Amino acid sequence: MMELDKKQQVLVAIYTEYQKDLPNMSSVNHESLEMDEEIFVVALEKLLNEGLIIDVDFYLGGDYSLQTTKMTSYGLNYVEEKLGIEPTLSGAEKVKEVAKQATQFGYNELKDFASKVVAELLKG
Repeated sequence: MMELDKKQQVLVAIYTEYQKDLPNMSSVNHESLEMDEEIFVVALEKLLNEGLIIDVDFYLGGDYSLQTTKMTSYGLNYVEEKLGIEPTLSGAEKVKEVAKQATQFGYNELKDFASKVVAELLKG
């Protein structure tokens, strides 16, 4: 994993949640990533604009919802290439790889998020 900017950190968190059989995209938010809300929202706008994710709802007053957000195939490929993740791995294996790399490169917020998702995948 190379250095990740805020936009890429948001994308990796969405990718991580996406690996669940029943993703809860609402769990990906500025608080769970310990990120300034404005930076998080701008990152979402950029990810949409670049075709990496779809279906983010923005509302007047700055509110947003990721409830129906999905990764595009381009977004999935982008993350897997960026992190060197083999596309044929299971969802749990992919999330473990994200957690391992986040730990190795000091992205504690992503590590914590990925660790939570791994635990949920192992329970399910």
